[in-house]
Amino acid sequence: MAPPEPIPVFEQVFRQHVDQVCRALRTMGVPPQQVDDAAQEVFLVVHDKLAEFEGRSKLSTWIYAITHRVGANYRAKARRQPRLASLEDTHLASSGVASPGSPEQALSGKEAARFVEQFCSQLEDGMRDVFVLCLLEGQPHVDVAALLGLNVNTVYSRVRLLRDELRTALARHHRLEGGP
Repeated sequence: MAPPEPIPVFEQVFRQHVDQVCRALRTMGVPPQQVDDAAQEVFLVVHDKLAEFEGRSKLSTWIYAITHRVGANYRAKARRQPRLASLEDTHLASSGVASPGSPEQALSGKEAARFVEQFCSQLEDGMRDVFVLCLLEGQPHVDVAALLGLNVNTVYSRVRLLRDELRTALARHHRLEGGP
């Protein structure tokens, strides 16, 4: 049996995962103005529990489990206190970048973020979580199943359904926008 991996340094964990955590929280439906607070809450838990991480799963999966729970709490609060803001404004503000390249790239990124935000907002929480974790963040289906307490075949089935729904939504979007 291999010796256990050494406990990673918190600062390294934070730097490696903060962007993914913030992105996951936004697409999980956490109100944009609360993403920073939710991310801070995630990393407070990570900091407090890092020494207890046993390595039974990948570190990123463990962090996503924490992110999922924190995100669910913030979504529940948002349902009780609805607020409006846009994903692209939060993304640009949190990235510290006014424009990621050319104006065309910035516009394209904003449109894509808006589309993903709208698509995610129409999904039920369980489907949204699978969409974010599997399709946006690329987490393995087995890890997502364990994280969400689902059968792995259910996750595969949901991913297939989500891909079909996404294709349909994209086709509808392109028709409405006059695209090819």
